[in-house]
Amino acid sequence: MDALTKQLTEYMLEKYRLTDYVLHESSYTQNKKNDQTAYSFETFWIPRGTSIIEEEDVTMLPEGTLQIAINPVTKHTTTLSLHGPTSLHSVPDDLRDTTTRIAWLESETGMIHDTHFMLEEDDETFFSYVSCHDGIRLSPGCFIHLTLTENGQLDELFLYGPHPLDHHVNQESFALTLEDIESLTKQQIKWFSYPKTGHQYAHTVAETFMTQEGAILVPSKLDFTSSIEVNDVLSWTGLPSKTHKRHPDQSGETVTANDVIRQIEHPDFHPIPQETINDCRTLIKDIIQNEYPADSGQWTIRYIYRQHPYLAVTLSRAHPTSYVDQQRRATILLDEKTLDWISLTDDWEFHTAFASVTAPELEDHQQDVIFNALRPYLLLTPRYVFDASKGHYVLCGLLDSNHAYLPATNEVVLLRDL
Repeated sequence: MDALTKQLTEYMLEKYRLTDYVLHESSYTQNKKNDQTAYSFETFWIPRGTSIIEEEDVTMLPEGTLQIAINPVTKHTTTLSLHGPTSLHSVPDDLRDTTTRIAWLESETGMIHDTHFMLEEDDETFFSYVSCHDGIRLSPGCFIHLTLTENGQLDELFLYGPHPLDHHVNQESFALTLEDIESLTKQQIKWFSYPKTGHQYAHTVAETFMTQEGAILVPSKLDFTSSIEVNDVLSWTGLPSKTHKRHPDQSGETVTANDVIRQIEHPDFHPIPQETINDCRTLIKDIIQNEYPADSGQWTIRYIYRQHPYLAVTLSRAHPTSYVDQQRRATILLDEKTLDWISLTDDWEFHTAFASVTAPELEDHQQDVIFNALRPYLLLTPRYVFDASKGHYVLCGLLDSNHAYLPATNEVVLLRDL
């Protein structure tokens, strides 16, 4: 056992006093948290005197197994799952009391309630918390899910997503109003269909983040990755240069303690070499020609991006002539090292199901009618949003509505009722 693993294992033994348990297995994982690389040390502990049951390809852990994961740098707990009734040192026997529960969560996560995390859902035995900055939620942010037994004992604790203390927040005062963004709000009126004696149409305001300067900000995804925009139309004559067979799914390389110590960057952040991009173009053309031989000039490579241990290539229709063509996407996965072809997914069948649905065209006066009907139900909530171009969170307004307008009856109804 290497020095770091020994240190972290001993830390768990002491923190939770696991003298009645034996370490079954441990491993390190590497994750992306916004634009940063994060690591986790994950362990399974089984009660002394019990054994593992191996059945074909399935490993069954005994009742009472503990699953514990911690951040190997901060040692904050990110997973604590009890598979069966048991009690652990430093975990209160009854977490139903709010003060007890919050104090314990603060000690486990290193965050302060209502400063770094706040309650989102309370369902007696299930509690969901989201990360915040002084009471204003972060997007994207981390989630804390806490599940209790009926008598208030811990069942599971899961924390995932970017920790609010890992990123800079540009603190501001919220001054945005609905009047400031009225014209932008009208642009966010979207239609959708719902099943009710055939296709019925409704309109609502799409969830949108607005900066205080009155611009739309698309929140950054949790899975930052190196991506190249290609926009190559695939055309061919004659036979493909090569026929490629599919290969089995690959698994990523094992993450080691040395990776943690050196804080190795996640592979998805590595730039994609131009030589690899060129090779991908040739390979994808062969695959598409073999799979869709009559579609010369009908497919465009849009993006090539990392999805460790793969390179993912997204394609769309080059000259869409219908709703299905406009929405249709194909994704090809390649092994990032060998460029072996792993899989191809085409969502044609999904979009074909909606082929008969056509978007209603709105005149300006109709848009005004819909906007005025929905205006009393519009919500504008302060939200810190991660801006990738600036590398930190900025204060925005989350524009949203829980209601929809029905043009057939001029009614405004709750979305959940449709």
